[in-house]
Amino acid sequence: MFIDRRLRLFTCFFSIAFTLLLIAPLSAQDLPALESGHPLDGNLIDGNLIDGNLIDGYPVLLDGKEVFRVRQGVAGVVSAKERAAIITQRLDLIANDPNITLDTIRIEEQSNTSVVKAGDVILFTVRDTDQEPGRTRQQLAEKAVQILRPNITEYRENRSIQKLIRGIILTIVSTIGLLLFGLLLQRFVSQLLIRIQTASRRDRLDLSIQRFQVLGSAATGFLLSSLVQLFRLMLILVSLYLYIPFVLSQFPVTQAIGDSIFQDIAYRFNQAGGGFVQYLPNLAMIVLIVFLTSYMIKFAKLVIIELGRDDAYSWFYPEWVRPTVRLFTFLIIAIAGVVAGPYLPGFGSPAFQGISLFLGALLTLGSSSAVANTISGIILIYTRAFQIGDLIRIGNITGEVIEKSLFVTRLLTPKQEVITIPNSSVLNSNVVNFTAISRQENRYLVLYTTVTLGYDAPWRQVHEVLISAAKATDHIVSEPRPFVLQTSLNDYHVSYEINAFTDCPQQMPLIYSALHQNIQDYCNQAGIEILSPAFSALRDGNHSTIPSDNLPADYQTPSFRIQTSPHSPTAAYTANPVPNSNPTAPPTPADSFSSQDFPTPI
Repeated sequence: MFIDRRLRLFTCFFSIAFTLLLIAPLSAQDLPALESGHPLDGNLIDGNLIDGNLIDGYPVLLDGKEVFRVRQGVAGVVSAKERAAIITQRLDLIANDPNITLDTIRIEEQSNTSVVKAGDVILFTVRDTDQEPGRTRQQLAEKAVQILRPNITEYRENRSIQKLIRGIILTIVSTIGLLLFGLLLQRFVSQLLIRIQTASRRDRLDLSIQRFQVLGSAATGFLLSSLVQLFRLMLILVSLYLYIPFVLSQFPVTQAIGDSIFQDIAYRFNQAGGGFVQYLPNLAMIVLIVFLTSYMIKFAKLVIIELGRDDAYSWFYPEWVRPTVRLFTFLIIAIAGVVAGPYLPGFGSPAFQGISLFLGALLTLGSSSAVANTISGIILIYTRAFQIGDLIRIGNITGEVIEKSLFVTRLLTPKQEVITIPNSSVLNSNVVNFTAISRQENRYLVLYTTVTLGYDAPWRQVHEVLISAAKATDHIVSEPRPFVLQTSLNDYHVSYEINAFTDCPQQMPLIYSALHQNIQDYCNQAGIEILSPAFSALRDGNHSTIPSDNLPADYQTPSFRIQTSPHSPTAAYTANPVPNSNPTAPPTPADSFSSQDFPTPI
């Protein structure tokens, strides 16, 4: 069997402890008898310190156990406490002397005292002042002798060779049993941990509550492994807690310590049992609160689901069902926690109050922004500003809503960027929803863009061209048909706004791009230059800005003309004249200048 390092240390520790336990009782036999005496100010009985007093008397002890009490001292000689200490020392001396048999313990009557002797040693004397009501001095002495004999017998039996051998055998057996228990526990725990790890790797440990996954397989496996290891440690500590006092109680020298530990164990178990019995009414109340809370949550869930039906209440929208269920569940659990608080163990204790104050201060000082975001998230839910999948714009950020929680809102932009915005910022900003109109009212979103053209372009022709370009764009519906608005008459150009309807708001960036491309193509085909002049310019002598594919096949760059007033005596001149159809005709005055005289356009 495989024994890991911890188990070898465990075995080594108990081997050393077992050796020390064997040496301790043997070495104790060499101690002088008087060293086992007890202090005068207090006495140990069953491992507990018992102080005497003048009313109850002072105990006489043998092997840590009370034999009887002394209430009277000897006037002018010793006090009651000193007398009890002297009797204890003599009794211990006689019990450790094997030459003194029990038959030699006797009572010798004198004139006014009864002397109790063991052989030739005087143990104590009983005087008339020691007698109790209803008993004579002789009866009191006889009772003391009857008590002494079985106590001395038990004392000697506990220190006999047979008792020592029996204690050693029981110690060996208990040690072997503890080691076997440790080995079996280690083997069982190892196999259990292997099974947990195997199940975790196969994803068989998912922890779910009503289809809600609380923990994944890996997390549940780690939790179970930790609990198993903690259970193993508790079993080892409990076995040690029982093993050590059992071994100590087998030997006279350490018997008082072992018995004291056993009494402490019994006392603690008794106290725990009594505390559990006293706590049963509170536990029953907590169980009742949990039971009622569970049914209240289920009832609230049924009511909220009923409210969210499409044909039930028009003022309660279906998308409110899930967040409302969560909100009411949280509120019901919070109220139940407040009601069940006084029934919890330790409620009202200084430690419980200190933890409550610390958590309250922590939440007050560190959660102001979290509370603001939570309240903003609740407001956004019930104002129906947007839903998951909507295309919205918050400030200068446009994107699709991919997550909406109590704390943040996440948008996916057309550039595939995920942007997280705190709900408090969302509530304080203007939210433009491009999807709501088509989702709620079954209507179309209007896309619009502005084109500026010169005054020389006929506006009716511009309208037709822009509308045709919009109709040719994908995801633009034909009905309602697009329309054009002339939004302004500027100094040098006119602003035309083309408005078109779409049923695919999510494709808005692509629709705008295709619309702009079609506007360029259709304007070029109609011979409309998309030019917005900001100053007066001479067009003669410059090539047209219309693409060559849309120009006539016989198009030539116009000549640069300089012309005077018709009443001026100066003739008009033309540079780069158009070729004359009659080359033999005489040149006109306008032909007096050639293009070589104007190397650059003026």
